Amino acid sequence: MRFRDAERARTKWSLRLTGELFRLLDLLERHAIPALPFKGPALAYALYGDVAMRESCDLDVLVPGECLLDVKRAMLAAGYTTDLPADAGREAAYLRARYELHYTSPDGAIPIEMHQAFMAPSYCLPFDYDALWKRLERQPLCGREVRALGAGDLLRMLCAHGAKHAWAELSALCDIARLLVVDGDRIPWPALLAQARVMGASRILLLGLSLAAHLLQAPVPADVLAQARADRALVRLAGQVRAALFQESESEGGLRFFLRTRERFRDQLACCARLALQPNEEDYACLPLPALLSPLYYPLHAARVAGKFGFVYIFK
Repeated sequence: MRFRDAERARTKWSLRLTGELFRLLDLLERHAIPALPFKGPALAYALYGDVAMRESCDLDVLVPGECLLDVKRAMLAAGYTTDLPADAGREAAYLRARYELHYTSPDGAIPIEMHQAFMAPSYCLPFDYDALWKRLERQPLCGREVRALGAGDLLRMLCAHGAKHAWAELSALCDIARLLVVDGDRIPWPALLAQARVMGASRILLLGLSLAAHLLQAPVPADVLAQARADRALVRLAGQVRAALFQESESEGGLRFFLRTRERFRDQLACCARLALQPNEEDYACLPLPALLSPLYYPLHAARVAGKFGFVYIFK
């Protein structure tokens, strides 16, 4: 009985998320704002054929970066609320530092993240969003069509998201395994691997594929798995993930883990530099300064980050 009640609650919540997603997409369409739902109900339906088959706590929607302020105006006028600062200076800092804006549905029940990118700028993972928007497909979602990532782009996004969270949840690997089962024949493997090399994200991609193959028997091409086995750092990371998933050891911190998934030292260094040097909305909230003194936010931010993370620990 308890399992049945939990299943009913999950289904009810998934349907509620889907209804809110449709209302949001209709709103953005009325304002001529392109929108790509990813993760949440859209991903559940694409991979599993049922919005209730994959648990979600919020909605994630990608919009072009240049449309963010139009999105804000449209959503606020429709009754959504946001944590975006009202002050123009802090708002600008928020938009530079964050890759998503946080909203809540008009009834106050559903968290919504409106993304301008899949990853925060500090991760220095250069997805070509102009090209991505041109490659989008149309896929069904509960009786209507929505924009969707192609199989190759979806795989890249899922692997990047998993690396960001140190593959702490087995469900993230389930998504990759399911994608390879239902859509693997549409993945352009040579182009995908070449794009990953250019981005300095080969290890990110191959780690996700290797884990999905070894833990869930996902149908990954043999030559791709051979590339993964040839990377000793990747093999060590995969072992750490497996141990953490099955509680043989504690999971490594997300930022430190993500740095180890970057195969090029310059990318690791760029991540740390961006994190250490770029002021964000927290700095503006911590110490409001007049525009004349705004350069002081740079040393303030560096001091805050050094105290919070400690780069000696990150590279240890």
